[in-house]
Amino acid sequence: MSRECYLTGKKNLVVNSVIRRGKARAAGGVGRKVTGVSKRVQKANLQKRTIREGGVVKTVWLSAHALRTLVRGGFKQVELL
Repeated sequence: MSRECYLTGKKNLVVNSVIRRGKARAAGGVGRKVTGVSKRVQKANLQKRTIREGGVVKTVWLSAHALRTLVRGGFKQVELL
């Protein structure tokens, strides 16, 4: 089972981590220089929760955004247990 939100489809993103040095021009320097770029993972805020969908009880990964929406009754025929 992959770590992906069951309702919204949110999952981890691969992004660049950019390392810079120097002083910004606006602050009186000669400008910021990029000294390194490496990949990193931006993790989705996923939590394991039990839901009832159409009478069937399931344990699934849900994003924090989906949890808040569920509490407000945003998804049809899905309820938090």
